[in-house]
Parts: sequence; structure tokens; C-alpha cells
Amino acid sequence: MRILVYGDSNSWGTLADGSNMRHPRRWPRVMAEALGDGYEVVEDCLPGRTTAHDDPEMGGATFNGLAHLEASLLAQAPLDLVLIMLGTNDMKARFEPTAERISGNIARLAEHVSASLAGPGAWREGASPQVGIIVPPPLPENANDPDWDRVDEWAGGRDASLALAQAVEMRCADIPRLDAAPFAHGSHRDPIHFEPEIHEHLGAAVADWVRRAFSEQPA
Repeated sequence: MRILVYGDSNSWGTLADGSNMRHPRRWPRVMAEALGDGYEVVEDCLPGRTTAHDDPEMGGATFNGLAHLEASLLAQAPLDLVLIMLGTNDMKARFEPTAERISGNIARLAEHVSASLAGPGAWREGASPQVGIIVPPPLPENANDPDWDRVDEWAGGRDASLALAQAVEMRCADIPRLDAAPFAHGSHRDPIHFEPEIHEHLGAAVADWVRRAFSEQPA
């Protein structure tokens, strides 16, 4: 099974230590190791990526997940499964975050995957890949700490994040979903990003979910 992980910095491997170095044991690699033979994991994860917003403060359309999804799917085809873990960067104040808006954009991404021809078969003539949604965990309480140097940038994000899993469940009821909240959370040092041990927990949890929720062939 060939799996594409389509994500942002928490899938790219940015740690909460502020180094901006890529963690070699980021969760997609932990997942691949746990899945073992018969699985191939491809990573397309970009720090700052949103679900469907251009971000003029970071570089405009480069960070729009929806705008670049089709190119990623076709570049990595054939794919059996696409795992989407996006939505955290939508929680920035400049995007006026609400759980309903973020979940709607996640649904658009999933629908795009399901309508694509990037699955098994000839290029642009294949079946559609399966799609799974990993709902990002809520932002922890320190995202609202006035002493955090990015608190204004993320104002309103925690409230949106707390309601996101339920909103995705309602919007994407027919799509396999994994709520990352039991396995992952932001750090006390940086509420947006994970500590190394979180990558271990999340990678193992996603591997177990993939085995249980998805067959070898696309639906």
C-alpha cells in the first residue's frame, strides 16, 4: 500500500524546541516503521500550509493546501491512500478561525482526493485513492498565554481548535477519521508544535488506525 501524508509542520517534523530542524523521527516515519513491509509512505508536508488559504504573511499561494493538492497527487501517483492532517495553521487570527470553516475546507480537500485519478492504474487514468482525515489536536491552554510571543497571531485559534473534531465528524461523516487529541498535544514551550515523544505516540496510533480502517485496494 502506497500512502501519501499531506500535512504541515507537525507532519514535516518541526519540534517545539525552536530549532526549525526536521526531526528524523517525525510521526510519518514512525508510522512507516510500525506498518513495516507492504507499505510505502510518501511525505508532502510543508510548514505553514493551510487547508485552503493563501498566506500573504508567509508567501501567498505557496502555502495553500488545496491549490497544490492536485499537483502533489499526480506527482506521487499511484497512491492507494492519502492521509490529510491540516487545519492547525487555519487557527491563526488572520484567517478568522472557526471550526465550521476549517472543517469545511478539510472536507474540500478530502473530496478532491476522492475525485482524483491518482490511484492505482495508469497516470491520470487510475482509480481514486482512499482518503483518511487526521484531525489536529486542540491547541493547549498556553496558546492563550499573554506571555507567549505569538499569542496575538493565534488569537481565537484555541476556541476553534476545541470544536474542530466534532465539526469534522459532522461534515465528513462518511470519511474515515482519526482524532489526534488522545495521542498528541502542543508543548508547554510552543503550543503549536510537538515534543519528540508525541511523534512516537502519534505515529504508532496512526499506523494502528491505518491497519484497521483501510484495505489494500481503494474503495
